[in-house]
Amino acid sequence: MASLNSAPAGSNLRPYVRAFAQRKCESTDLFLVEAVPAQLEQVLNFELGALPGIRHRQCAIASEIWIGGAQTEFPGYMELRPGVESFAIFFQPSGFSQLFERPVSEMTNRIYDAREVVGPCVRDLWNRLGEASSFESRIAAAERFLLQRVARADTKSAMARTATHIFRAHGAVRIADLAHHESMGLRHFERQFQREIGATAKGFARVARFQAAVDAKLASPGRSWLDIAHSIGYYDQMHMIHDFRELGRNTPTNLISQMGDVRPPALASATAEDYTRDLHSASEHQVRMASATDVLRG
Repeated sequence: MASLNSAPAGSNLRPYVRAFAQRKCESTDLFLVEAVPAQLEQVLNFELGALPGIRHRQCAIASEIWIGGAQTEFPGYMELRPGVESFAIFFQPSGFSQLFERPVSEMTNRIYDAREVVGPCVRDLWNRLGEASSFESRIAAAERFLLQRVARADTKSAMARTATHIFRAHGAVRIADLAHHESMGLRHFERQFQREIGATAKGFARVARFQAAVDAKLASPGRSWLDIAHSIGYYDQMHMIHDFRELGRNTPTNLISQMGDVRPPALASATAEDYTRDLHSASEHQVRMASATDVLRG
């Protein structure tokens, strides 16, 4: 069975990076196909062993280093074969774009050979990760690489900050309130958000809520789907099931079983921490949390 390690990012990187993860498939492991549901993190992947099969809905990619943006639709599947060894950096929804000065909209619903996006320095990091002897030493190498870029990170985009807020709030926001906070009319806000983020604010919030439901189940397998649906802000369980069919191409229970390790445990803990932090800071940002019945009606 493939082994999985994951850990949250350190405090200095937390505004940009959510978690690190490592997967190792032994030579005796079976060939697996894992469903990759819609998700909002930007993810930088380093393949240090056999290459997995990446079946994205727009293209297939065979690269030792690849980057995927937020996926607001069901993106596809990953094929894991014996000998695959991967190290991944899960960024905040606009974290990679802020550190590497790439517009969020260029990344959304796409995957790229990361060398074309970042440049030759990412190959140097791939070499250092391959030489590292442990998951912890790989995290240290990745953090050193990323911290060099923090001082010049682009944090000016109001829409990127808004996207992070929607994500941390599990999609439980009123779009009209977000527009008001940015001193914009609703239509102008919606156009600007789609232009900068590459998705509608309502669609982005929908995926944030879906992803929160997935992470809640992964964190607490014994928790009922009905309880999760109510706590996340779905109108009812059928509403949640509809989103799972659209964004995960499966029922909730079947999707969890077919995802395998594509959502490492550190992400679920980071989601809970982000949500608590955002609740505490909501008054400072003057953005009200919606009630369950008002979710996404803006």
